[in-house]
Order: sequence, then structure tokens, then C-alpha cells
Amino acid sequence: MRRILGVFMALFMCCVPIGIQAEEEVLSFEYTGQKIEIDGAKGYYSTTESLEDAPVDCGKYFAVTGGGYVTFEINPKKVLVSVNYNKDWREGDSEEKKYLCKFDGDYELKLRILPNGDFVSFDRYDGNIDFQFEPKNEKDVPVGKTKITHSDVEVVYYEDGYKIDSGRSDIEPILLKDAGEYIVSFDADSRYYESIPFKVTILPKTIELQLPNYQKHVGEKDPILETDGYILIREPGEEIGNYKLTAQSKSKNYIYEIVANDTFAVLDSKQQSIRPEEKKDPLVSINPSNKDKNKYASATDMESNKDIETKVDKESQKTETKVVTGVSNLTTMYLSLMTISLFVAMYIMYISVSYTHLRAHET
Repeated sequence: MRRILGVFMALFMCCVPIGIQAEEEVLSFEYTGQKIEIDGAKGYYSTTESLEDAPVDCGKYFAVTGGGYVTFEINPKKVLVSVNYNKDWREGDSEEKKYLCKFDGDYELKLRILPNGDFVSFDRYDGNIDFQFEPKNEKDVPVGKTKITHSDVEVVYYEDGYKIDSGRSDIEPILLKDAGEYIVSFDADSRYYESIPFKVTILPKTIELQLPNYQKHVGEKDPILETDGYILIREPGEEIGNYKLTAQSKSKNYIYEIVANDTFAVLDSKQQSIRPEEKKDPLVSINPSNKDKNKYASATDMESNKDIETKVDKESQKTETKVVTGVSNLTTMYLSLMTISLFVAMYIMYISVSYTHLRAHET
């Protein structure tokens, strides 16, 4: 009986110091992936078995030292994970790609979403790493949209139109075909993108015109001052002088600038040709006695007028004779030359024929 009581007392005396020692020597370590060693430890135990070496993984352990037992624990390393919405995620992609995880350190992590929306990790660390997600539930993750921005644009009109690209393959570019000022934004899916409006200015294209000399005479109608591309407008006025020309474009895509011959001339009217019946007879104008001879009462006056008329008629006849004679002489000369040429040609032909007959007889 005494022996049994002594054993109990010994065990009690041993257990009390051990318990006190364990209570005083409880140590806590964070998982590092390295062995956790206790100074002076001669052996290590888990709650279920003896260990051959110092522990590495998380759990509760005992270390046997010369002074008793030391209780210690290895706790999981806490890693903060920031969860953000993936702006490149699209319908049909896996849920794993819907969110992006950011954390410090080189860890391999796959995100899993529980039915209640909580985030958990699927990893190979066997509980040694405690991934703490922020936010913890997907309903608390703000859905971010990609902002599509573009600087303001100012260009000159181009016949094929001006194309503005967003830089993303899934967004169609903007095509503007006419000059003007526009406030535009890209036609993007509003679930994923937010297109910021910007200003586009397309300036008209300037074309230089070198015009011909436009003119008319007083009283005439203006020539046609219109083409397919523009209309020429001149300053009002019908008096003799020069009038400024300006070009008005038919299209807002072009501006026409006159660089040569920018005036329209109104000239003096053309000199009217005198009709034959309006010509005055020089004889009549010189000799008034032919119009009204009975106005002269005396024979002397009539004789004087006859002398004047005779002189004038002779002078007129001389002039007319000279003109007629000149034409007649020229015509006679042409006829004479033609007659001589005809005789010469006939003579040459006669000689040729005679020579041919003579040679034929000799042969």
C-alpha cells in the first residue's frame, strides 16, 4: 500500500512541475517553411506521436529538455489577399478568371467561391498559409469597367474619311466622313467599358483656283460661273469696270481660294456695224444740186452747179475707174498666164506622142 502511494506521490510531484513548466513555456511561432527548434531540446513530440526531428508544419508540439517539457505551437502564416474585379473577364470565361488576387510573396493560389459567395483558397500548403481575403464575399467586390479615353483630334478633311481607333480589338473604330465638329465616344459594351466622350474637329480642305479671264460687254448676260464643286459670285454692277469674284463651295468639305484672276471685267459695248442702207452717198453729200436743182433760179447758178457736178462726177468716175481697171488688169493677167500654160502643156504632149510613134516605126 505504501509502495502504491509512493508511486502516486512521485507521479504527482513529477506532473505538477511538468504542468507548471508547460504552462510557463508555451511558445508560439509562425509558419516559415523551416524547422522550429527549441534550445536544449532532446526530442520532439506531437499530440499523437514522437517526431524524429523538429517540426515544420503547423500544429501543437512538445519539446523534451533537461529541465522538463516545453510546449509550443506553429501557427499558419497570414497572407492578406486583395480581391479585385477583372475588367477583361467576359461572359463565358471561367469564374476563376472573374477576379484578380494581389498579395505579397511568392505563393500559388487558386480562388474558389463558395455557394454563399465567400472566397476560399485552393492550394497545396496544407493549412500552413492562412489566406485572408479582402473583401471576403464576392458581392462586396465592386465591378469595375475599363475606361476608354482618347485625346481631342483636329485634322484636315480626307476623301476616304477619318478613322479613330480605340486600341482594343473588340471595339469598332469611329469613322467620320465629313468636315465639322463632333463629340464622339466609342460604341463599347456598357457592361465592361465606359467610353469617355472627346472632341473631333475635321477642317475643310482648301483648294486653290486659277481662273480664266471672265468678262463680258455692257448689256450682255453673265457667262456661266458655276462648276460641280463651286459657284463663282461677283460683286453686283453692270457698269464698265472690274468686279471682285469669290468662290462659294457646294460642299462643306472644301474651301475654294482664288489665287489668280479674281476679277470679272465688264467691257465697253461692241461698236455697232453700219448697215448698207444707212451709208451716205459721197456724191450726194458733196453735190446738193442733184437733190433739188429747181431751187436755183438763175442760169448762172445752174451753170455753176453743173460745173461743180461735172467736176465731182469726173473725180468719182476716176476713182471708180481706177478700182475697176485694177481688178480687170489682174484678171486679164491671170487669164493670159493660164492660156500660155495650156499651150505649153499641149505642145509637150504633142512632141511626146510624135516621138513615141517615130520610135515605133523605126522598130
